[in-house]
Amino acid sequence: MKYSFQSRVALTGSMISLAVMLAACGGGEDETAAQAESAQAVALESAKAVTSTTTTSDGFMPEVTPDAWELANDPTVEQSFLAAMQQKAASAPLLSAAVTDARVKWNPGHYIALGRRDATTLQQALTEIKDLPQVKGLILRYEWPQIETSKGVYDFTRIDRDLALAQSAGKRLWVMVGTKVFTSGGRAVPDYMHTAEYEGGAYKILIGARDALGSNERYGENAALHNVKVRDRLIALATALGNRYNRNNAFEGMTFNETAMGQMAVPLTTTQRTAYFTNLAAVDAATQRAFPNTVAMQFINFPRPYMAGLITNMVNSKVALGGPDILMQDPDLTNNIYPLYDLAKGKVPVGPSVQPENYLTTVQNGPLNPPKISDLYAFGRNRLGANYMFWTRSFTGSPAPYPKVLEFFKSSAFPKDSSGGLNATCPSTYAACVPKL
Repeated sequence: MKYSFQSRVALTGSMISLAVMLAACGGGEDETAAQAESAQAVALESAKAVTSTTTTSDGFMPEVTPDAWELANDPTVEQSFLAAMQQKAASAPLLSAAVTDARVKWNPGHYIALGRRDATTLQQALTEIKDLPQVKGLILRYEWPQIETSKGVYDFTRIDRDLALAQSAGKRLWVMVGTKVFTSGGRAVPDYMHTAEYEGGAYKILIGARDALGSNERYGENAALHNVKVRDRLIALATALGNRYNRNNAFEGMTFNETAMGQMAVPLTTTQRTAYFTNLAAVDAATQRAFPNTVAMQFINFPRPYMAGLITNMVNSKVALGGPDILMQDPDLTNNIYPLYDLAKGKVPVGPSVQPENYLTTVQNGPLNPPKISDLYAFGRNRLGANYMFWTRSFTGSPAPYPKVLEFFKSSAFPKDSSGGLNATCPSTYAACVPKL
């Protein structure tokens, strides 16, 4: 069954009620009960409403349900932005000569996404995949202010610890840098950027998370990337991360969160939106330059008018394409976003993810309709052309989905080649792919 944008509003209420009920089981980052943490993460993310966003205090990839304009067709903006990105690609200087070692660390396969990063949970997750060579490691999310504690001052403690834990288990780590927050009063950018110099550093987005219930503050934040100074600070962060981790063989990839902008308290103008994605394209390209030997990725979904142009820039810049959802019957994704994966397949790495909601339904904000794990896998591999797949460690549902994921990995239906059946061919934009430097 297909669901229109308008019909999604009607479906949201039951998902939010489920979220509020299950969220009561949740806890903080130091809690070690896997079922409690995953239940909270899934419950809150499953309540993604057309006019709200949800998350836990430390969710892997909190998602913005796109606002109406992000789903709409706007040929004028789409064609203008695509033409600008094509012109940029045509005039871009060749930088490969400046890179003395163009090999890229390449370990395609399956990675587990965690909503928590306490050491106990990490060790438990790593133990669960220890004997699964096709499951190469973890993907963990770190918010921008957690890394840049003041201007130009970076705290790599969390990443260093998590990287060491993965490496000690013979696994690898993907790092996602978050530039959106969904907790009441949360900060998407470091405190020094909440000034007029950076246009406040971020804009407010409406949230519906448990953290906001009973509070006067009902907004989270998204980094104000339409401001060039915010752009430059994000590039500086990516550069610092690249300087530290690019040549670490256990550091498999670096990515940014999804592109959907969410419902803004004060909507950006069309000019500001275009500046936002022009600047994001520059951040993506700069991140790849900072990680010449590592897969650099951007998760994409909406707004629809900017995605073809952004992906054009990504392919030209050797930036991988990631995705925040596998929703096999979602009309907006099926008709407008998944076809854009074809622009990237074989040229740059492709890495879709299975989010908590994806285990429960096949349509965003849809009714309970759990797909088979094997169908999620087949869709990512066959339709989306995945080199990487990111599976969220979720325990909400009956039966709980993550144990079913592990069962699938151990079953005869799961390919036992090194990449677990995913495309392991080196992308055409890479000079060479190697398992380690």
